[in-house]
Amino acid sequence: MLMSRVISYSDAYIAARRQFMASGDVDMKALAEELIVGRATLYRVVGSRDRLLGRIVADLAAVTQSQAVEAAASEHPPSVERIVQAAYRMNRDVVAFRPLRQLVTNDPETAFRVLFTEIGGVHAASVASWSALMDATARDGGFALPRDTDRLAYMFVRIGESMIFADLLHSHEPDLELARDLHRALLTLPA
Repeated sequence: MLMSRVISYSDAYIAARRQFMASGDVDMKALAEELIVGRATLYRVVGSRDRLLGRIVADLAAVTQSQAVEAAASEHPPSVERIVQAAYRMNRDVVAFRPLRQLVTNDPETAFRVLFTEIGGVHAASVASWSALMDATARDGGFALPRDTDRLAYMFVRIGESMIFADLLHSHEPDLELARDLHRALLTLPA
């Protein structure tokens, strides 16, 4: 019988992230056992497995995006090309990220919910971060983008998702070069 104890979201998140990095999944039963709590307590703390996975993936994506932006900034002045190259680098790293690939391969239905729906929150977090990056880059570079950055970021992220998760969405191989070309075209098309 499990002892009743209190855990924080942070406790659960750290253990779940460690589990995800090792296996590409979060097993709620194993997580509850590791934290020495009942599953009901764990669900009360984290909400749901999909929400917890989404938070983990979104946080990892934010780190990956930051690294990609930093690398692109070292090679390109504030410009459309900096944004495009940052996305290309990030997409390349996402495609190669083993835990996420394991989730997509082993549990495509969960991966779909986590990555593309409001339940997981990954898509919304990606749109917000790309919108902020586009605003900052345009401001720093003294140029205007062809549309409102929130709308551009939504389309930009959907292009990336459809190309890097082509195996999940379309049974095709990811196509990073096509994603790069489409991203560049989106950001340079006249309004």
